[in-house]
Amino acid sequence: MATSSSRGETRPSAGARAGAVPAGAVLAGAVQVAVLGSARIGPGDPRHDDAVRLGGLLAGQGWTVVTGGYGGLMAAVSRGAAAVGGRTVGLPMRAWQHLTPESSCAELRWSSSYAERLGFLLSSRVAIALTGGIGTLAEAAAVWAAAQTEPDAAQLVLVGPAWQKLIGVFSQELVIGEQDLALPVVVGEIEAVVPAVRRLLDAPAAALGARG
Repeated sequence: MATSSSRGETRPSAGARAGAVPAGAVLAGAVQVAVLGSARIGPGDPRHDDAVRLGGLLAGQGWTVVTGGYGGLMAAVSRGAAAVGGRTVGLPMRAWQHLTPESSCAELRWSSSYAERLGFLLSSRVAIALTGGIGTLAEAAAVWAAAQTEPDAAQLVLVGPAWQKLIGVFSQELVIGEQDLALPVVVGEIEAVVPAVRRLLDAPAAALGARG
C-alpha cells in the first residue's frame, strides 16, 4: 500500500518496497498527457511562454498534465495547467536530492531509477515533446520506439521546427522506414497540439510490430 502527503506525493507505507506502486496506478481513469521539454529554458524566453500556454490548453481539455516535475519548460507547463485548475503530476527522482520538485505539481510520483521514471512516462496516453536537449530526445525516442511495437502504447506529438528538421535527418541517416517516420505527429505551433492529441486519442497509430 501507499500513503499520500498533503502534496499528493505517493510514498510506500511501512513494509512496502519503495517504488512498488505500479506506474499509472494513482492516475487510473484520467487521460494522462505527458509533456517533455528542456529544464534550461526559463521565463523571458518565448518558448517558456508557449509552454505556459500549452499547459493551460491541455488542462482545459480535462486531461491530467504530467511533466518531469522540475524546472524550465516542465515547470512552465505545470504552472499553466495549475493556473486554470488542471490536475498536475510530476515525476521526480529520489536520487536527485540537489533539485527541488516544481511546487505547482499537485501530485509527485517518485522514482528510484530512470527505468522506473520512464515507466510512468510510457503509461501516459500521449507524450508531447517540446524543445529540449539529450534528455528530451531520449524520452521522445523511448515513446516512439514503444509506439512501433507495443499495442496501446503512448502516442507521440513533436512540437516545433527543430523536430521537423530532425525527422529529415533521421530519414536520411538512420535505418528507418516511412511507416516509422509517420508514427509521431509533428506540429509547428502550440495551438496545433490539442487537435493533434485529440486525433491520436480518437484514432491511435497502429503498432508496426516487433522486428527482433
